[in-house]
Amino acid sequence: MKKFFLIFLLFIPACAPWIETGGSYESLPHNFYVNIPQGWMMLDTDRYLLISGDGPFLQYVLIQDRPIDRPFRNTKKKFNRLMLPQEAADVIIDEITSDQSVLNFEIIENAPTLINGHDGFRVVFTYKNRDGLKLKTIYHGFLADESFYNIRYTAVNRYYFEKDIKTFRKVLESFRLIEDEGNCPGIRISQTMRAN
Repeated sequence: MKKFFLIFLLFIPACAPWIETGGSYESLPHNFYVNIPQGWMMLDTDRYLLISGDGPFLQYVLIQDRPIDRPFRNTKKKFNRLMLPQEAADVIIDEITSDQSVLNFEIIENAPTLINGHDGFRVVFTYKNRDGLKLKTIYHGFLADESFYNIRYTAVNRYYFEKDIKTFRKVLESFRLIEDEGNCPGIRISQTMRAN
C-alpha cells in the first residue's frame, strides 16, 4: 500500500493541502458530488479525490474519474465505451494483479451492481503489500460517456476495515454525477474546511 501512496503523491500539486472537512462536496473538475464524513481529511487533486478518517495508510476512500483512453500502468488491456460492466471489471482486475507490489491477491466477490442508476461492477478483494500487511478493498466502477468512474474503499483487514465499512456505504450511497439530471444538490458545498 505504501507504493500506491507514493504513486498517488507523484500527482499531487506541491500546494495541495490535506483539509479537514465533512458534509456535502461537489468536485466540479471530476463531475461528481459526494457526502464526506465529518472530521475526515480530504485531498482533491487533478486526478482523484482522496478522503481518510485515520490516515491513508490505515484506511481511505478514493473516488476517481478516468478518461477511458488513458493507458494503464500495469496492463495492456483497455476500456471501450461499449464494454459490459464485467468486461470493465476484468480490465481493473488485470491492472491490479499485474502490479508486482500486490501479493496474495484473492477475489472474494465479483458481481454486477448499480451505482446511482449506472450499470457497474463491485469487486471485493484482499491482498498483502510487500511489508506483509493484509488489506481489503471494495471497488465499485462504471463507464459513462468517455470516462470510467470508480469509488473504492481500502483498509487494513483487521479492525479498520470493519470499523469504517458502514461509513463507506454512506459515502457510496451519496455519490452522484453532477451531469445526471436531478442529481446535483441545491447546496453546492456545505462543509467545514481547515488546512492541515
